[in-house]
Amino acid sequence: MPAEFPRPVPLPEFHCLRSGTLDLAGLPRDRMHLVHVGGRGLRVDLPAGWMSVWIPLRGAPDIATPADAYRSPDDALPQWPLPTGRMLVARGDLLTARTRAPALCLLLAGTPAAWNALLRTLPGAPACGDIFARQWACARPLRRAAVRMAQCLRSATFATLDPPAGLSAQRVFALALVDAQRDLEPFVDRCNGRTPQRRRLTLQRLLRTHQLIERDPEARLELAQLARSANYSPWHLIRMYREVFGETPSEHAARLRLERAWSLVRDSAMPVCLITQHLGYESQSAFCRAFKNAFGLTTTQVRHLPVEVARLRSHAANHVRPRNAIAGTTRAARHAVS
Repeated sequence: MPAEFPRPVPLPEFHCLRSGTLDLAGLPRDRMHLVHVGGRGLRVDLPAGWMSVWIPLRGAPDIATPADAYRSPDDALPQWPLPTGRMLVARGDLLTARTRAPALCLLLAGTPAAWNALLRTLPGAPACGDIFARQWACARPLRRAAVRMAQCLRSATFATLDPPAGLSAQRVFALALVDAQRDLEPFVDRCNGRTPQRRRLTLQRLLRTHQLIERDPEARLELAQLARSANYSPWHLIRMYREVFGETPSEHAARLRLERAWSLVRDSAMPVCLITQHLGYESQSAFCRAFKNAFGLTTTQVRHLPVEVARLRSHAANHVRPRNAIAGTTRAARHAVS
């Protein structure tokens, strides 16, 4: 029998949104779509079932998703900013992005079939389901690949570049996207499941909860709502979350809350009493006790730290699991004070 070669991947369609609204539901479903969003007062609607990668280059578009199966009718509409330096991979959800202030963002979106057609050209032929949906720091190679892909597709659209160049840039971006997911492999190994596929599905469910906490650490989400996001019982969620991430959801939220407290104390002139109210602590004394227990320093001592120590803490906050970074920064801070 003759060898079967993969069918050629169609060139993605390029869309430049400068005003108004773009609804991707009315676009062809047999190919990928790259949207260049630039300006303010813009809106992009992504249909359910599609997978998308959002990379803001300037500004912070607001991402919103309507109520779905894991949220109760009383829950508020989730909306969160996607700042420059971060990226979002979303799959399956109906999403809306708005630019209330001037912003520049790249969006690559398509149906699972369109993504699979692209991914099967890569080494190992990963599938759309192998890409984890999450929001995290955008690596520089991935950001550059996205910009290069947009440049090539824009040139191809205006017939100033050969289509193969656009396809090549798209493939380079896909390789960078897959490579950016490798930091999650240790977490896959910690998940329960008889097969690698089952373990990846488990991590994907836990990442839904992880992302809800990361998006808005000051939201004070209820355990029942977090459990619904992963489709687990509260007890089962606590146990599995601790096994995979090394902390319970409440401990994760408390840690992020303290990281926010560090930033407000160190990088702003906001009075401690207002920080206490902003973060939802019962009293200023309760906040100061929690702060001292976490960092080993008082708020007054932190505000007199050298700038270099504060930078260490800022870099530590970019890790997926920065518990050890807190301890390391605290030791450095104590040394600086002494």
